Amino acid sequence: ETRHWLHTDQLSMFRQAFARSSPAFVAGTSALAGAVGGVMWSNQTEQQQATGCDSPPKTVLDMLFDISRGVHRIESLLAGPQQSTVSSAMGDDKRTQGIDVVLGAQWGDEGKGKLVDILSQDYDVCARVAGGSNAGHTIVVEGKKYKFHLLPSGVLNEKATCVIGNGVVVHIPAFLNELDSLNAAGVDYAGRVYISDRAHLVFDFHQDVDGRQEAKLGRHKIGTTKKGIGPAYASKISRNGLRVGDLQDWEYFERRFRALAEANMRHYPDLKIDIDAQLAFYKSVASRVKGMTIDTIEYTNKQFAVGKRILVEGANATMLDIDFGTYPFVTSSNPSVGSVLTGLGVSPRKLRGIYGTVKAYCTR
Repeated sequence: ETRHWLHTDQLSMFRQAFARSSPAFVAGTSALAGAVGGVMWSNQTEQQQATGCDSPPKTVLDMLFDISRGVHRIESLLAGPQQSTVSSAMGDDKRTQGIDVVLGAQWGDEGKGKLVDILSQDYDVCARVAGGSNAGHTIVVEGKKYKFHLLPSGVLNEKATCVIGNGVVVHIPAFLNELDSLNAAGVDYAGRVYISDRAHLVFDFHQDVDGRQEAKLGRHKIGTTKKGIGPAYASKISRNGLRVGDLQDWEYFERRFRALAEANMRHYPDLKIDIDAQLAFYKSVASRVKGMTIDTIEYTNKQFAVGKRILVEGANATMLDIDFGTYPFVTSSNPSVGSVLTGLGVSPRKLRGIYGTVKAYCTR
């Protein structure tokens, strides 16, 4: 039975505050929840402290689970007896099967890559689910610096497979360059990197269009990385884009590519696209890409079914979400938790731990 230093009327006040919908109450009750956490504990926690003083959490993952359980106890207390039996998202046992997610909770650059790099050593599958090469993680291992834009940071775990989900938009030249840099650094990725056949392609002219659109905004620029992410998603939504799997049907790919390129040149009269040169490049790499192209939805769900541990590496951050962020100064995808479901093709019931990373100060 949970013991606490709070009176019934205080608990009632907290519950009523949580029921309010205004941002002020949300912020206030978050602070109150923190205060509650500092003065309440359970018999179980006391027993663990009494017997486990010499056995502190050994890994970052252990610490995250402990934090999650603590937050759940606070939420259960504030929710009242009628909901106190609801299990936490993480479960009582860290070995409970499920997909764990690391997201940015601010505007990016919170240190997601570092956390994922540490956690990924304990996972079998690491996945990206949204965005494209506009994301960036730099990791230093034994003095070697690795820069990732499309690949999940978990690729450095030689026992893990890496999945680029259907929700990601992929610039093939950048993707292959990352793989080549891994080869040069002595990292063996063969048979460990898979890309969704449904992922849409970012072309060089998408990047050109991105830059032109940004330049037209003048002093009201959005701050795009000019990686072509927005225009690529626009092609996807306009249903005239191309997907990774289309490379395996060359006649279809060529016809669609020509139509898309010509449409962009008509819209931007000064935009020049060497269609034949671009087609020659994609034809030359089609077989290499084919070796990594699979139905990642089927693959991920099968891996889950056989008990593999799956980690999703978020890109960008929640406040850059196209729907929930500081619009219009946002990215072109949903880097919040919803993209895990739509960008990887998994049921929400399969999610376990969802971690938001923050930094102590914001630069935006």
